[in-house]
Amino acid sequence: MERNIWLDYFKIILSILVVTIHMQPLFGNYDFGGWAISNGVARIAVPSFYIINGYFIASKIGDNAAIKRYLLHIFIIYITWSIIYIPTYIGDIELRSLVTFFFFGYYHLWFLPGLILGIVILAIVCKYIKRENTVLGISFFPFVAGYILEYSQLLPYRIFYCNGIFFSFPFLAIGYYIRKKNMVQEVKKDVYIHSLIVISLLSLLIESYCSMQRDVVQNFYLSLYILCPAIILCILKRPKKIGQKYGISNISAGIYYIHILVITEIIPLNDSYNIYRLPLVVILSVLLSIFIIRINKRIKIFL
Repeated sequence: MERNIWLDYFKIILSILVVTIHMQPLFGNYDFGGWAISNGVARIAVPSFYIINGYFIASKIGDNAAIKRYLLHIFIIYITWSIIYIPTYIGDIELRSLVTFFFFGYYHLWFLPGLILGIVILAIVCKYIKRENTVLGISFFPFVAGYILEYSQLLPYRIFYCNGIFFSFPFLAIGYYIRKKNMVQEVKKDVYIHSLIVISLLSLLIESYCSMQRDVVQNFYLSLYILCPAIILCILKRPKKIGQKYGISNISAGIYYIHILVITEIIPLNDSYNIYRLPLVVILSVLLSIFIIRINKRIKIFL
């Protein structure tokens, strides 16, 4: 079996961008350069991960047995990392809040329950709606609803909108749509994709600047709905195939899961200029990821 090496490299970059989100401020407080990285460009990471998952899971939609096996695998990974992080968060969470953390995830682990719920919603929608255009159209509405909820700050906690309904499902549906409509082949002219990337990236930076002026950290940006699939399409259209045993396919996941432990327990953050700590956190996260990958070859519960 072959893999697209550029997609694997891109996933590693996405994981490093996630690290920058959790190492704020990179520069001085209220410095737009650091804000534009952590609360601008880096915000492509999680949506892109969901789109990639949607792209590859598209072939499993309709096969209930395959979906159940995949969801079980994700659930095992989620339980494993939740247990690993217990010493980190147990002292800061009231017992009554543990149920909430279990269903929505500790810190960055919200990605996994979000992925599970998003896949379930996508599978149900696709069971009753066979037209990919309609599926994509339906998925846009919860994304807009999540954007409105976050922007208006009507709800006090991130978990009410950063979840499988408002965040995961819409981007999974985009990945599903790209695969089902064979957009890698259908979009002939690269200039269209490149133009979308440039325009939506500029829009993202504008949205990021506006969020900085409001002093509000946002996960939802309207430009992400165009920028992320455009970047992924650009990568998919230039595949470089390599063997399954190349060995880097799981590094991005390892970095994503382990980096918070590195930040909280090994290289604590400062009040400003965490950019100097960023290389150390990334290097250590990569090394630990390699170690985790080796363990996971024997006990497949980590990745």
